[in-house]
Amino acid sequence: MVVRVRLFSPFSVVLNEKFLNFEFKELQRIKFEELLQELVQKYPAVKSLLPSTSDHDKVYGNLVPIRNGKVVFLNDEIFDNDIIEFYGSLSGG
Repeated sequence: MVVRVRLFSPFSVVLNEKFLNFEFKELQRIKFEELLQELVQKYPAVKSLLPSTSDHDKVYGNLVPIRNGKVVFLNDEIFDNDIIEFYGSLSGG
């Protein structure tokens, strides 16, 4: 199974990439949390943006993951050929 991640700032800046491909051999689906764990393992520089891959507040305080126009949550299943867009969280007042 292959999952494609499209990166927007600040993720694209930190990783100096616009797209990443992840291959999960012999799997037909994974949890989004597992994709985040693979991302941090493969690209340690992203750890500064994602201090945790399992704590909801720490993940979504820094990341807005979108698939087909909807937010992807940690327990959501990701399937072969999915494209997940990573946007940085917006904050301000």
